[in-house]
Amino acid sequence: MRFAARVVRWPRRWWSRQSLRARLTLLATALFSFAVISGAILLVTLQRTALTRVLDQSANKTASQVAHLFESGKQPTTLPPTSGGITAVQVVDANDLVISASPGADRHTAVITPKELKDVRNGARPTVTSSTSDLDLRVIGRQLGSRTILVATDVSRVDDSIRILTRAALIGSPIAVLLMALASYGVVALTLRPVAALRHGAADITAAGLAEQRLPVPAARDEINRLAVTLNAMLDRIDSATSRQRTFVGDAAHELRSPLASLRVQLEVAQRLGPAVDWAALIDDVLVDVERLDRLVADLLTLARLDESGGHTRREPVAVDELVTEVVRAYAHARVPVRLETRPAHTSGDPDALRRVVINLADNAVRYAASEVDVRVEPGRRGGRSVVVLTVTDDGPGIPEHERERVFDRFYRVQESRSRQSGGTGLGLPIVRDISRNHGGRVRLVDRDDGRPGLRAVVILPADEPPARS
Repeated sequence: MRFAARVVRWPRRWWSRQSLRARLTLLATALFSFAVISGAILLVTLQRTALTRVLDQSANKTASQVAHLFESGKQPTTLPPTSGGITAVQVVDANDLVISASPGADRHTAVITPKELKDVRNGARPTVTSSTSDLDLRVIGRQLGSRTILVATDVSRVDDSIRILTRAALIGSPIAVLLMALASYGVVALTLRPVAALRHGAADITAAGLAEQRLPVPAARDEINRLAVTLNAMLDRIDSATSRQRTFVGDAAHELRSPLASLRVQLEVAQRLGPAVDWAALIDDVLVDVERLDRLVADLLTLARLDESGGHTRREPVAVDELVTEVVRAYAHARVPVRLETRPAHTSGDPDALRRVVINLADNAVRYAASEVDVRVEPGRRGGRSVVVLTVTDDGPGIPEHERERVFDRFYRVQESRSRQSGGTGLGLPIVRDISRNHGGRVRLVDRDDGRPGLRAVVILPADEPPARS
């Protein structure tokens, strides 16, 4: 049983060990061999049929001539000489006796047996071996009243033609298959040359890295060209992601180093001063840096989770107006009043992530506002579809228009009013952008619509039907 299993598995293993070039060549050669063999068999069969049909036409013509001779009232005992491959012509009566024959034909015994003669009278066309010359004869018959005209034709010429054709096929087919195999091997080698170039390019990239290294793109506009273009686009994205990751890690390390260095300096000073240290003030200063570290680590973890999710997020019905109302209640004692205006609006998404969006925007607005912050939630339409619009407006210094896209880059900050000392980590708006995109929405920063100084953050999310009340 094990031996049989090994025998069954061996061809599969052997096939899997072959190169792609060898497998394609073998497959093309096998298909071509099948086509050649099938074509040769079909050609020989059609050729035999065609030659046999020619013999039958000649025999029928001779039979018609003999029938016309008897119908004209003549009763010759000797028929005219045969030609065109006709070997013998006989006319037999109802008792199977030969009453007329062509020169060279037997004048006493029919060319076929009584049983075969009976079959001929029923329309058969047997092939028999002549008892006098050992020739293979094809016999057809034609009824003439009670008499039967028998015309025998020599099929040896048909057999000779088929034999020559078969020999030609047996010699020519292997040569054709060999030439096809060699041509297939060469064509496959030329076709796979760009693939080999891609493999060498990938090996170079593996050895040297992605920087300024890309796969060669073949000139032909075929599948390999599209594969190379797609792979290069993928490498571009990987290179960009790697570069962003390196930048992110460097910026994160720098941002973490600053509060840690401040903590270390304060603790070292306290260590030198000993009992003269104002511990209450020191603890307040240390708590500020610890809080800043806590916010930074929380933001880094949030961004890491967003990157890991790959754009996928939990989906459940969310009443955006209720969520925003709950968040704004926590700003009742903020340094500036936070006013809220909502209308019923629903979307589908992760409530915790959407809550983080509101908190980040509200924190930014409260941090930089001069006197007030306005938060508004309302349904709307954008591009022919229903949306939920969340707007957070402050009356702070605002952001220059040419900087409004860059503030969504991680750790990017502008001007002194939005510096590191103000408490921001430089990650709040990037988190808002990533969460909004994961929910199929977008965020943008615009001027206030009343012409006053300040900034308006607008988040647009796809609207969803409110859940049915039970």
